[in-house]
Amino acid sequence: MAMLVIAGAAEAATIRAYVQPEKVRPNQVVSYVITVQDGSVERMSELRLPLQLIQNTAVSTSQQFSITNGRQTSSVRLTWGISASEPGDFVIPAQSLKVNGQMMTTNEVKLTVAQGGGDEAVAAADDANKPILQLELGKTEIYQGEVMPLNCTLYIPRQTPLRRIGLVDIEKSDFAIARFPQQNDQTTTTIDGVGYVVLTFRSTLSSLRTGELKVGPASMELLVEVPVEDSPRQNMFPPNFPPGFFPQMTEPRKVVVQSQPVTLRVLPMPAEGKPANFSGAVGDFILSASASPTELTVGDPVAVELMVEGTGNFDALNAPALTEESGWKSYPAKRYNIEGQLDQNQVPTLDRKVGYSQVFIPEAVHKELPPFEINFFSPTKKQYVTLKTEAIPLNMKPAPVTAASESAAGAAGEAVPLPPLLVPDPQPDITDILINPPATSRWLVPTGNLLLRSPTFWTVQAVPVGLLFLASFLAMARRRREALMAGRAGQLRAAWAGLDQGSVADGEFLRRAAQFIHTAKAGEPVQEPELKTILDRYEGSNFAAVASAPVTPEERRQITQTLSGLFNKALSKVTALVMLGLLCCGTLGAQEAKPEVATADAVYQEALEEMTKGNYARAQYLAESLTKKKPPQLSSEVFQLIGHARYRQEDPGRAVLWYQRAQLFDPRAPELRQNLRHLYEKLRFVSYPFESPLSQWSLWLTPNEWLILASAGFWLVLLSAAWRILVGRKGLPWAVAMSLIGIFIAVPATAFASIRPLGAERVRDISIVTMPEARAYTGATVTSGTVMDLPAGSQVRILEKRGAWNYVEIPNRPENLRGWVEGAAITPLWIWDEKMVP
Repeated sequence: MAMLVIAGAAEAATIRAYVQPEKVRPNQVVSYVITVQDGSVERMSELRLPLQLIQNTAVSTSQQFSITNGRQTSSVRLTWGISASEPGDFVIPAQSLKVNGQMMTTNEVKLTVAQGGGDEAVAAADDANKPILQLELGKTEIYQGEVMPLNCTLYIPRQTPLRRIGLVDIEKSDFAIARFPQQNDQTTTTIDGVGYVVLTFRSTLSSLRTGELKVGPASMELLVEVPVEDSPRQNMFPPNFPPGFFPQMTEPRKVVVQSQPVTLRVLPMPAEGKPANFSGAVGDFILSASASPTELTVGDPVAVELMVEGTGNFDALNAPALTEESGWKSYPAKRYNIEGQLDQNQVPTLDRKVGYSQVFIPEAVHKELPPFEINFFSPTKKQYVTLKTEAIPLNMKPAPVTAASESAAGAAGEAVPLPPLLVPDPQPDITDILINPPATSRWLVPTGNLLLRSPTFWTVQAVPVGLLFLASFLAMARRRREALMAGRAGQLRAAWAGLDQGSVADGEFLRRAAQFIHTAKAGEPVQEPELKTILDRYEGSNFAAVASAPVTPEERRQITQTLSGLFNKALSKVTALVMLGLLCCGTLGAQEAKPEVATADAVYQEALEEMTKGNYARAQYLAESLTKKKPPQLSSEVFQLIGHARYRQEDPGRAVLWYQRAQLFDPRAPELRQNLRHLYEKLRFVSYPFESPLSQWSLWLTPNEWLILASAGFWLVLLSAAWRILVGRKGLPWAVAMSLIGIFIAVPATAFASIRPLGAERVRDISIVTMPEARAYTGATVTSGTVMDLPAGSQVRILEKRGAWNYVEIPNRPENLRGWVEGAAITPLWIWDEKMVP
């Protein structure tokens, strides 16, 4: 009985976790409690806490016993002291305990850490010791398109403990501003007797329009330590106690500092002296060129390397062009950064070097490669400048000609044609997305239907199986009938079958009876009196001059009984087989009504019109309004339209998001695949690879389409087998051929349907990086170590959510990485019903 009581207690053991209190301030110690009811704790794993929570005290254990209605219960209470280092909402994960020999887990617990001080944060804004943020421009007057330095300086009082520095945020509507990196220059200074630590963040700025413009304000979020009002120290000691005996308690507080805007005058570029092919480049540049080889024959390619270095907006530069292009065949120039790929996390500089590679084919003999030139506007000289390289000398020979071509040329008096040129094949150079939206949208049903789970589908699949059994039964019946009707016994049965029809006339009945007697005797003389009577009755009714009496029913019955004795055994009638009709199915799944299809089509058409007119924001709003309806009205066409609008509004991350959503339903769309390829070449985002090429190929059709193909092959095999059974050996070639075709269809389709990833698994916990310049960190703060940059459009898998941060898995080779990403930087790949994903 004691063992049963212990076993019952073990089965009834329950655990629960909670915090007291649930809402605290930073650095305030809170109790994290785990209670075990009716169980004995044998082992406790190490306490798991978010990075922002700190364990202050070791675990303390208490135990209570009680008797209720004669039943003794016990509870064990485990208590820890924890505190939070900063404000926010944190989730304490489930803890693992071994209770009564079984591993059990607690529930998750939410802890809210509020911003301390209430209105004191507002008062702190007027504090003279509060951090100061300032914007500093390299110039107060620039030309449109000119690039100049932009510095953001943070002044932090030395007595202010700084825990974390956020990113510089600045308005960019009128300017192109490079991202402020985390790197900074640190110095010290004194202002009005207060010592400051000075952090300078450097970037560059160029204006998008002219006039008196405001740069900023810039803002930055800081996490600082501030004294705690009404701290326990003030209540513990008398008012006249020395204040420096014990340090005052502090708590972290988020502070947002903001700079004043700075006025910048932007001048338009002068119209006087503007070159016809001016591309908008502003700066001071140096141009150089080299070519290889310099000794060649007409038709040989010449590789030219051009380098542009200096300061300015290099993005507006065109590739240097030949001053004299006649007699040269050129190929498009390829641009590259000589210093390598630009690192967005490094401090941007004005000095850059850009290279261009270009191939030229001489079509005639030239002594030199003509100079190259570029033009730009120099803000230092305040005029347009055209730079030219020196001509490159060449030692060129004419192309060799054959004797036949010389003879033909001499006879005709014409020039000898050049041999065909050996040039490389053209390579794709996609510079923009392809927009070709269809006129109509194929709307998705609110819920998905998998044929594998449809009883109707499996009922239909039973039809060929039934036909196979029916064909087998018919073949067996036919063979039995043929065996019965073969030889003399078959003749007797055929004769008896004609005799057994009671509705025939008297003369015909007697004739059949006589015929049956002769068939049964097979030429032997009739000796039996009963049989002779039947034959005499037949001869009298057919060959006598006087009409004979009709055959009465009694006489007919006696004749039949007499002849049945002649027949060794009764003949069983072959029952007519009733043809079975195929089961008619209107559909292979439950069809859901498509709500408001007419309205959705009208909105889709309006969005197409706005897209055509160039109103991309309006087209995006109309298309996204369809996805927010209840139920949502979704389609691959709508997703692609939103992706087009996002791209045109310079939001490539969300363009990738909507394109990947569209690809879930239409992976074979060539325009969609080309646009994603262009965005990949532009952003170089990371994505989860397919497990194998077979998994990738399996996504070309939906699960229902693979099942229908497998079902078609299954039908061909079974129907051909049924046909072979029905027609015999005559149908063997056709049956074998159709069976092989069915096998070749059914086996691959079944394999692809089985290995194809389920739709819910393909989108579950997957998010897309939509913010530019995102990064994964080793901790849930931007001051932690870095894992890797995450270009816009990258895929990540969310493993855990903690407040404003997400712990994610990042696709990488040879092994996936893990890190912390800000929740605002990513967007879930799928936010609707997962059953809709095929």
